Amino acid sequence: MDGASRGSFLGLHTRDPSLNVLYVSNGCRTALGFEPSHIIGAQVYDFVYEQNAGDYMGIYKRHPTVDGELEDEDDADVYCWFTNLKNAAGGAVLHKLVSMKIDDIVIFMCAAYPEATYQIHNELKVQKIDSKGVKEDLNVTQKMKSARHKRGTSHEYNSALYRTRNRQAKAAFILENHCTHTEISPDFRVTGPLIAYCTNTNRVIEADTSDLASYPFLKLVAPEDLLHVTKFYERLVESTDVQFERFSLLYQPHVISGDIVISEEDNRRVVVECLGSAVKDGVVLLLRKLCIAPPPKRDTMGNFIRASIAPDSEGDDGGLSLFDLLSDDPNTTDARDSWTLMD
Repeated sequence: MDGASRGSFLGLHTRDPSLNVLYVSNGCRTALGFEPSHIIGAQVYDFVYEQNAGDYMGIYKRHPTVDGELEDEDDADVYCWFTNLKNAAGGAVLHKLVSMKIDDIVIFMCAAYPEATYQIHNELKVQKIDSKGVKEDLNVTQKMKSARHKRGTSHEYNSALYRTRNRQAKAAFILENHCTHTEISPDFRVTGPLIAYCTNTNRVIEADTSDLASYPFLKLVAPEDLLHVTKFYERLVESTDVQFERFSLLYQPHVISGDIVISEEDNRRVVVECLGSAVKDGVVLLLRKLCIAPPPKRDTMGNFIRASIAPDSEGDDGGLSLFDLLSDDPNTTDARDSWTLMD
């Protein structure tokens, strides 16, 4: 069974001990046999068919520092692991999970492996992939045991939602997965996949999430990286693996009709590192801003030249958390109903 035919789905859950599911795509019907309405509002624990289900929060949990503050974070990591999920018949189905955390929300993708023989996992082991593509194996169960030993079993974890004090600017995008292949000519900018969901975009480029509903993602990409990113997208939709890429976005894309257009020659570039993964219901991109650079020069053929860029000191601490951006307004990128358009 290949990645295109196996059951897969994506969703969102809170990043707190409750692990409440905020959204799940329609692919859960094929993978688990549940209707989305049955899963939304429930807890992730209810669907993990493992003895160590309680360790799941340990993947994302921040531990107190010596002064009592929750440890600060400055990363853009993706987590991958295999676990058994409960299906509608009460049985166990092995799934590959890929998750990304951004502020108070976790974006997750699941791909089912129903052909796999059931096996109990006594420990929760995950592979962490950082924004440079470096992999690290983590034993979350041992991490949780060590943390409980240090603070004592009587210590209760603060269940209040917190806002991560990220110093690095990060944004997340969910793109449609249409698997189309469009020829690119020098004078034609392909439409490419549309944005179905995004958050924190104003931390990276000058564009609000509310302006990017159903907007072509490739129109945010710098022209010198257009073909590069198109090939990256095609690699993502052909695999369930997490993949890494580095490219540039336009700092001031022309998103709103009637706004002043900043030409590509005058438009600064935002260099980002990107971790991406795909399932049948969509493609998830986690972007981390590296630096802002001046527009590149053109070569003798009139094409922009890609150049090596040193990070500058410009930072951005603004933006709303994904939890704040979730809404039921159909005119925003985060309207939950819009996700059904990808099925």
